[in-house]
Amino acid sequence: MDNFFTIIGGMGTIATELYIKQINQKTPAKNDQDYLNYILVNYSTIPDRSTYLMSREETINPLPYLLDTFKTQSALNPNFFVLTCNTAHYFFKELEKATDVPILHMPKLAVKEVTKTYPKGTKVGIIGTEGTIKNKIYDPFILEEGYDLVHPTLEIQRMVSTLIFDKIKQQNFLDKELYDQIINKMFTELNCEVVILGCTELSLMEDMENYQNNHVIDPQNVLAEESVKLALSYRNK
Repeated sequence: MDNFFTIIGGMGTIATELYIKQINQKTPAKNDQDYLNYILVNYSTIPDRSTYLMSREETINPLPYLLDTFKTQSALNPNFFVLTCNTAHYFFKELEKATDVPILHMPKLAVKEVTKTYPKGTKVGIIGTEGTIKNKIYDPFILEEGYDLVHPTLEIQRMVSTLIFDKIKQQNFLDKELYDQIINKMFTELNCEVVILGCTELSLMEDMENYQNNHVIDPQNVLAEESVKLALSYRNK
């Protein structure tokens, strides 16, 4: 198969399913052959990234599993890789060293999307897993653009963790009310002007609620846009 890209997903699986829907919907297609060529690696059994980052001595490091996957898939020579997990970008530098194939960087792309609309000095909030927030996966890219970075309060973070892990991952339940409360608190209590959803489980909520016109940035949606754009550029060479 020529001109294809590889998706390293399954973290979690339902969120990866949404990414597949997003790229298919964004692809200009009038017949089967117009859709993109891609390989999906739905690596659902990989150890949890956030759990490891929050308790490294007690849990399994997912990095060796990620490295092995990237190395194995690189042998197939895709045009580029997509990693559909925000927290896994903590390991981005190590993954980049393991392959000659370019890897799209979801957090960087999301912040770049913010710069298209919002000037320097804008209060940019970030929500996600504790692993993403406490390990500052988004922070340097937000600060580099001259934005005022806003982390969630402890109360909001607990709400976000409940939504991601207890509701979505454990029960496959998209809790609309809880999501609305989280978003509203980021805007009204912390005075954010834009909020980045730093977890693909939150992308599931945004797909249902569609706050994006009200200053919410979904990185997975941005990643899907860039994936389609890049894949079509390779096809048209």
